[in-house]
Amino acid sequence: MNRPKPTTLRRPSAAKSSGHPPPGDFIALGSKSQGVEPKAPAVLLKPASSGIPADRKREASSTIPSSSGLSTLTKRPKLSTTPPVSALSRLADVAAVDKRAISPSIKEPSVVPIEVSPALLLDEIEASESEGNDDRIEGLLCGAAKQLKMNRAKPDTTLYLSLMFLAKIKPNVFATEGIIEALCSLLRRDASINFKAKGNSLVSVLACNLLMAAYEEDENWPEIFVKVYIEDSLGERIWVDSSHCKNFVDNIQTAFGTKMPPKSMLLQADTGRTAGDLSAGSSPHPSTPDEDDSQTELLIAEEKLSPEDEGQVMPRYEELSESVEDYVLDVLRDQLNRRQPMDNVSRNLLRLLTATCGYKEARLMAVQRLEMWLQNPKLTRPAQDLLMSLCMNCNTHGADDMEVISNLIKIRLKPKVLLNHYMLCVRELLNAHRDNLGTMVKLVIFNELSNARNPNNMQVLHTVLQHSPEQAPKFLAMVFQDLLTNKDDYLRASRALLREIIKQTKHEINFQSFCFGLMQERKEPSYVEMEFKERFVIQVTDLLTVSMMLGITAQVKEAGIAWDKGEKKNLEVLRSFQNQIAAIQRDAVWWLHTVVPTISKVSAKDYIHCLHKVLFTEQPETYYKWDNWPPESDRNFFLRLCSEVPLLEDTLMRILVIGLSRDLPLGPADAMELADHLVKRAAGVHSDDLEVLRVERIQLIDAVLNLCTYHHPENIQLPAGYQPPNLAISTLYWKAWLLLLVVAAFNPQKIGLAAWDGYPTLKMLMEMVMTNNYTYPPCTITDEDTKTEMINRELQISQREKQEILAFESHLAAASTKQTITESNSLLLSQLTSLDPQGPPRRPPPQIQEQVKSLNQSLRLGHLLCRSRNPDFLLNIIQRQASSQSMPWLATWCSPARAPWMCCQCSACEFLLHDAADDSFPEDDEEGESKEQKAKKRQRQQKQRQLLGRLQDLLLGPKADEQTTCEVLDYFLRRLSSSQVASRVLAMKGLALVLTEGGLKDGEERDQPMEEDSADAELLPGYQWLLQDLPKLPLFDSVRGMTSTALQQAIHMETDPQPSVPISSTSPSMHQWRSRLRIMTWRLTSLDS
Repeated sequence: MNRPKPTTLRRPSAAKSSGHPPPGDFIALGSKSQGVEPKAPAVLLKPASSGIPADRKREASSTIPSSSGLSTLTKRPKLSTTPPVSALSRLADVAAVDKRAISPSIKEPSVVPIEVSPALLLDEIEASESEGNDDRIEGLLCGAAKQLKMNRAKPDTTLYLSLMFLAKIKPNVFATEGIIEALCSLLRRDASINFKAKGNSLVSVLACNLLMAAYEEDENWPEIFVKVYIEDSLGERIWVDSSHCKNFVDNIQTAFGTKMPPKSMLLQADTGRTAGDLSAGSSPHPSTPDEDDSQTELLIAEEKLSPEDEGQVMPRYEELSESVEDYVLDVLRDQLNRRQPMDNVSRNLLRLLTATCGYKEARLMAVQRLEMWLQNPKLTRPAQDLLMSLCMNCNTHGADDMEVISNLIKIRLKPKVLLNHYMLCVRELLNAHRDNLGTMVKLVIFNELSNARNPNNMQVLHTVLQHSPEQAPKFLAMVFQDLLTNKDDYLRASRALLREIIKQTKHEINFQSFCFGLMQERKEPSYVEMEFKERFVIQVTDLLTVSMMLGITAQVKEAGIAWDKGEKKNLEVLRSFQNQIAAIQRDAVWWLHTVVPTISKVSAKDYIHCLHKVLFTEQPETYYKWDNWPPESDRNFFLRLCSEVPLLEDTLMRILVIGLSRDLPLGPADAMELADHLVKRAAGVHSDDLEVLRVERIQLIDAVLNLCTYHHPENIQLPAGYQPPNLAISTLYWKAWLLLLVVAAFNPQKIGLAAWDGYPTLKMLMEMVMTNNYTYPPCTITDEDTKTEMINRELQISQREKQEILAFESHLAAASTKQTITESNSLLLSQLTSLDPQGPPRRPPPQIQEQVKSLNQSLRLGHLLCRSRNPDFLLNIIQRQASSQSMPWLATWCSPARAPWMCCQCSACEFLLHDAADDSFPEDDEEGESKEQKAKKRQRQQKQRQLLGRLQDLLLGPKADEQTTCEVLDYFLRRLSSSQVASRVLAMKGLALVLTEGGLKDGEERDQPMEEDSADAELLPGYQWLLQDLPKLPLFDSVRGMTSTALQQAIHMETDPQPSVPISSTSPSMHQWRSRLRIMTWRLTSLDS
C-alpha cells in the first residue's frame, strides 16, 4: 500500500556522500542581486552543512556569491512527522496522492513548463514555495525537464546538479503526475535524434535516479515505469543496462516475478555496461571532441546518483500485476508475431524475454523459437541467457511449464559449447521445482522411444542422474513400470533401452535405488485396473535381474577374473558390487513377500520362478532367453558373479517367513531347501574382508526349526483328549541342524552362543566340526560312564519315539483308512522324528555325519568356531575335557597353514606337546629321508618355534599378565599329576621348553646353575626349569601358590624317577627321590620374589 510521504526533510545518511557540495569549479547558482539575509528555518537545505572540513567550507563559501538565495539554506533534520506549512510541503502531500492515480492510459497532463535559467532554478522554487504556488513549482520542474530533453547531448551542469540537490533534500516534489510524465519523457528515445547518433545517457540516468528517489519508499509504482522500461529494452537500452540505474531497473523488474540468473551465468558481454556504452550495437559515441573535457564532470555526477549503499528492492506492482502482465504479454506477442526473417530478430527482444520469463506465457512463447535462436550465430549468446532464465523460472509445474519442458527436450544442439550450456540449464531446471525431475525423466525416455528421437537424450539423462543420484533412478524406474503396463509387450524394448542407458551413462546410476523404484507399489488407476498383472510381475522380475547384471562394470569384471586366479586385485570394487547385489536381493524378496500379493494372485509356479530368479537359483537360460544378453562368452561368468554374494539377514528371515505363511505359494520344504542352498552358497564365498552371513536375531533358530514341523491333515479328526506328539520331518529336521550349524559358525557371538547354551544337538555338531571327529558320542566326552549313559539314553528316546509315531499314525489311519498300523507297514516311522530341539542330543544318521564332515572340509566351520575368542568354545572344551586328557584333535586343528597366534593359550600348549611327543621318538637316518619329508620336518620345526615364541612372550615378555601366565602354567602343571607316565614326561619337557629362553636353539649351552643349587642340579638335571627358570618369571608371586599345590599333587602321583632322572650307578631310591622332590618343592615355595 502507498505510504504518505512525510514532508519533513530527509536525515542525511552517514554512508552517503551525496550531501557534500559540488567540488571546486562548479557553476554558482543564484543571483548576485539577491540579498544575503538569512532565510526562515523552513527553507531548503544548505549543502555546506554536510560534513566537509572547515577549510573546504570556506573555499566553497568564497566561490558561491553571498547574494545567492541558497547561501542561507540549511538542511533541516527529520524531527517529527508533522509537516511544516510551506508551498513545497503542500506540493509533496498532493504528489503523494496524485501518483496513486497515475495510469498509463492518461494522457500527458497539460502542465505549462516554465523555463528559467539553471542558475535561478532553486531560487525560483524557493520563492514559489514561500508564495504557496504549487503549480509554479511543478511548472518550473517540468521546464527543467524540457531543458534537459532539448540538450541531451550536453546537459547543463548547473541544471542537473540543482535537480540532484533538490532530490536529496525533498524527493517527494518529483512525484506529481506532471513531473512523472516529464521525467518519463526523458527515458524515451527522442525521434529527432538520428538512430545511429545515440547521444549522451546522463539525462536518462538522471531521470531514473530522480524517479527512484521519489518512489523509493512507495510499495506501488505507476505502470508507466514498466512501459518506458519495455520501450528502452526493445530499443537502445540506454538506461536499462546502465549500472547507475540498476536499483531503479531491479525494482521495475519485480513486476515480472523473474528470477534472474547471476552475472556469472550470463554470457552476454554487454550486460554490465556502464552508461557510456549506450547500446547493444557497436556504433561510435556521437559526442564531439569538445565534449570530452566535460566527461569527468558527468561521471562525477553519475557516481553521486548511485550511492554506496544500494536502495532496497521490493515488489512494487502487486496491485497492478494483472494489468502489467497483460501489457507485457501483448508487447511480446506483437514483437514475436511480426512478419520478419529470423535473422532480423533483435537481440534486445531476447533480453526482454530473459527479463520477463517470470510469466509462464512468456516462457511458452520463448521456448517455441528458442532452438532457432540458439542456432543463429548472431543471437547465440542472448539466446543462451534466455535458455538459462527460462529454466530457472520454470517453477510452477503446471500444464504450461510441462509444455515448456517438453519443448526443451526436443531442442537439438550439436556444438559442444552450446551442449554444455544446455546441460547446465537442465540442472537449473531440476532445481526450479521438485516435480520437474520426474517430468524430465519421463519425457526424455518417451522421446528416446519415439520416431523423432533426440540424439542428446542420453546426455541429458546422464546429467539428470548426476544431479539427483538418489531420486532420479526411482523416477526412471517408474517410467519403466509405465512401459510394462502397456497392452503391448515392451519387455524386449525395455531391456534394450536399459542396457543403452547404462552404457551411455557409464554405469553412473544407483542400481539399488533403480531396482527399489521398480518394486514400488503404484496406486494410480492404470495400475489398479491393469489387465496383465501376472505378466507385469514376471517382467519386473526380469528387469531386476538385468539391472543386477548390468552392475558388472569393466572394473568389476577385471577384479572377478583376478579373484578366480587367486589374485587380490581391485577387491574394493568387487566387494562393493557383491554387497550391492545382496541389498537388491533383500529388497526383491521383500517385494515378493509384501507387494506382489497385493498386485495379483500369482500362480505358484510363477511365484516360485520369480523368487528363484531374483536370487539367481533359476535355470541359466531364463536370464538371457529374451534377447541373448549377456553374450555367450560372458554368460556363465556374469551369472556366477551375481550368485556368489553375501546373504543378508533380512533376506534369509523373509524366505523362512514366506515358507511358514499359508497364503504364499512357497511351501516349508521348498523354503528350507532354498534357505539351505543360499546359506551354503554364501558361506562358500567367505573371505576375511567380506561378511557373507551376518545374523544377529536369535529368532532364526526357531524359524528354521518350525519349517521342519510335521502337521497332520486338517480334515482328519483325532480322538478327543489325545495330544499328538511334537514331530518333525526327518530330512528337514537334520537339514535344519546343518543350516544352523553353518550360521552358528559364522555368527559365534549370537547364534553360536545361543546354540551352545540351549540346543544340545547343535552343540554336539559344533563340537564334531571343532574336533574333526564325527563319532557318537562325541570325542569330547572322555568318561566311559558318561558315554555309556549317553548311548543308553539315545536308545530309550528312539524306542519312545517309535511308539509315539506308531500310535499317532494309528489314530490317523483309524480316521481315514481304518488300517492297523505296525512297524512293517508304517509310512511315518521312517519319515518322522521327535521334535525336541532343547532336549538331549540325538544321534545323527550316518549320511548326516558324512554331510557334516563334507561341510567342515569345504567351509572350514571348525576353524571359524575355534577361532572365536568371545565366546571361547575351544577353551570351554579344553577345560571340560581336563588337562589330564590328551587332545590330539587340537594339534590337528593347529595346522601349519594357520597362524599360531590364532590359537588360545591352551591350544598352543597342546600343539607344542604334540610336537614334543613326535620328537621323542627316534627317527630314521636323515640321509634316507625324501625331500618332501625333510620339507615337512622343517615346516613342523618352524611352526614349533613360532608357538614356543608365542608362549614365551606370554610368560616372559613385556605384555605378560597374570591371567595368561596362570593359564599356561596351569595347563602344564596339571599334567604333572596325570595317571599316564607319557603325559607327565611331556609336561616336564614342555615346561623346560617354555620356561627356558632360547630352548630350541641348538648348539647353545644353557646357563650354569647357581652354586647353591649345584648339588641338586647335578643330581636332577631335568628339573632345572623348576629350580632356576620358574622363579625368574616376572609374575612368579602370582603363580607361586598354584605351582606349589600342583607339585605336591605330582609327588603323590609320580612313582618312577627314571623317566626324569638319568640312569647312573648312584640312582636314588624311591624314598630318596620323593624326599628330594619335597625339598625342591619347599625350596621353591620359600624363594623370595
